[in-house]
Amino acid sequence: MTDGRRPRDESRGESPSTEEAERVHVLARAFRAGDAEAFSALVELFKERFYRIAYRILGNPDDALDTVQDAFVRIHRGIVGWDERAQFYSWSFRIVTNLAIDALRKKGRDRKAREMAAAGRSEAHEDPEPTDVSAEDVSRLVERAREAIAKLPPGQRAIVALRHYENLSLKEIAEIRGCAVGTVKSTLHQAFNSLRRALGGDAASLAAVVRRDVFGGQEGAQT
Repeated sequence: MTDGRRPRDESRGESPSTEEAERVHVLARAFRAGDAEAFSALVELFKERFYRIAYRILGNPDDALDTVQDAFVRIHRGIVGWDERAQFYSWSFRIVTNLAIDALRKKGRDRKAREMAAAGRSEAHEDPEPTDVSAEDVSRLVERAREAIAKLPPGQRAIVALRHYENLSLKEIAEIRGCAVGTVKSTLHQAFNSLRRALGGDAASLAAVVRRDVFGGQEGAQT
């Protein structure tokens, strides 16, 4: 018999508990004071979550691994500049998120042009979506959703991944991105408007498919 709560998806992240955040804060302070073992402990605590974030933004396991390595190098070099009044979680997540966004931009994709083209194609096809979504429909929608996510501007893609894959609150995302909560909300709204257009306006299928099958899918294998 269950308690009615949805089982936790172990492939997803979740906001840190107060105890975990305090433990990380203590380790970060020890590392800044020169404790090499504290840094090793932080690497073990953050490496999988960093990888998930980077992979969801970049969509490529090799690029994600490179980004994670770069993030730990930046953290190691920049720990002296960390302000203890800020959560180490937010500070470190901002580093890996910004590096992943920069890596995505360096690929030189014209995302705006692709998004406009995708919107044009969706407007040209006004076929109604079925009320009941079959397994075949889900597979098709998942592929279209993944393509649409890949076309999102890097900043939008990062915020969507942090919200719907890492399950972070709007406030936590705002701290990581260094922006207002209202900016996070508007960015999510813009991103999902783009995804909705790409999926033909089927909001219910979009919500179910993106949460379960696109952001909840298997990441690339870490090596």
